[in-house]
Amino acid sequence: MIAPPDDRQPGETPPGLAPVSVRLLTPADADAYLQVRLQALQERPPAFGALPEEEPSLAELTLQLAANDDRCFFGAFQDGQLLGILRFSRYSAANEKHRAYLAGLYVLPPFRRHGCGRALIREALHRAAQAAAIRRVNLTVVTQQEAAIRLYQSFGFRIYGTEEETFSSAGKFYDEHLMTLEIHSKAPR
Repeated sequence: MIAPPDDRQPGETPPGLAPVSVRLLTPADADAYLQVRLQALQERPPAFGALPEEEPSLAELTLQLAANDDRCFFGAFQDGQLLGILRFSRYSAANEKHRAYLAGLYVLPPFRRHGCGRALIREALHRAAQAAAIRRVNLTVVTQQEAAIRLYQSFGFRIYGTEEETFSSAGKFYDEHLMTLEIHSKAPR
């Protein structure tokens, strides 16, 4: 494993801060999730191609937060406050159920570099590892998000391609790296 970008051990809480806990989000977390998600979509430079006005309503989001075998949302909390979010989903087609993906990783700016993102990814990968059918986890990341890329690489994700001009924001185009991590060994082809 590649060392994290600072001197702390992976997941170590900095001195003076309460520990971060990660759990599955539930419909009761919809309002807090929506507030964090909307902040993520308004950040500059953008990390996401989605637009705030395209986000689901609170009622729709409440339904989406009900975890199932194919999708769940994780939240990082400190003293009851939602600090970070991450979605874990399996591909929907029957012949693609061996793959899952991570999306929407975001940590509120004051809490970055304190282990929140690492804890969220760890929980999502643990869930993937528990599903014997999942062989690989994929994700995309904006090429300018260097800290996020290093974080993903520290878990073993590797870049396998780059999609150019994935989305535009304020007249500028953004590229995304495609990253993948093998969870269970490959079967014969």
